[in-house]
Amino acid sequence: MGRRKAQDEANELSRDAKAFAGSASTERWEAWVDDFLAMHYRNSPKSHVRAKGAWSQWRLFLAERKILVPRALDYQAVESFVRWRAAQKKRNEEPVSINTALCDVRICSVAMGEALKRGWCLTNPCAKLGIKKDEAEEKPEITPEEEKDIREALPAFVAQDPEVYGHMINSFEIAIHQGCRLRETEVPLTRIDTVRRTITFHAKGKKRFATQLHPKLVPLVDGLRASGETVTCRIPMLASKHWRDFFDQLDLKHLSFHSTRVTVVTRLARAGVPISQAMSFVGHASRLIHRIYTRLQPGDLSLCIAALG
Repeated sequence: MGRRKAQDEANELSRDAKAFAGSASTERWEAWVDDFLAMHYRNSPKSHVRAKGAWSQWRLFLAERKILVPRALDYQAVESFVRWRAAQKKRNEEPVSINTALCDVRICSVAMGEALKRGWCLTNPCAKLGIKKDEAEEKPEITPEEEKDIREALPAFVAQDPEVYGHMINSFEIAIHQGCRLRETEVPLTRIDTVRRTITFHAKGKKRFATQLHPKLVPLVDGLRASGETVTCRIPMLASKHWRDFFDQLDLKHLSFHSTRVTVVTRLARAGVPISQAMSFVGHASRLIHRIYTRLQPGDLSLCIAALG
């Protein structure tokens, strides 16, 4: 009886192996992931580029570990990927962060979710991994002196390669006056009304939000229209790196482009602008997120002392 049971189990494993071998060619990563990601991110070209970059890392890791199909990927392998990825270095020799590794895991999770739908695996080991992100460094406010230095240094930096860095001057002016994100500074001029003083940004998640146009941007917009431009600037894929290089060169390594958003939110708070109005101005949907951006100092709190007598 024991021998028969063992034989039955062996036959069953053999059938499973044959079925696996027959389907493996269509299930193998190289047979479907690239096309799937192109379809999944077809309406978000920049997200697609980010996904392709992440998947290129996974492709190396999976080939190295001989994990050829989705059903062979388990939790331990995903956890190993995080360590493997974080052990690498960027082009500037800085280490890759855990947060970057976890962002890459999200892309694999998207692919594994599709594999799950196709019946090529039983679970998605990338989902609910349980590894927390490192706390991001707090981005500081740009001081008036630093703002002056940035404006003075930008033209010379852009002149090094206008085709590559040409977006930076307009991008900075829009962000420091409106508090928008880097990619949001690329605004079609049709979405700017200099008479009604409104500007409509294309924010995260394909959402749009309209806010009041800062009057200091009117000459910039008028000049762009007069020269036949259709957008405020064109943000390239490596725009964040361009800004990082610029701040490094200016010895302002503590800053990033996102510091412009922190600066605007803090200046609004310092001026006593009600939080609901400030949120509408910069496009924040959450009070919690908005508060995180505020960098008030003890000296900015004199109204509290006055209110308490």
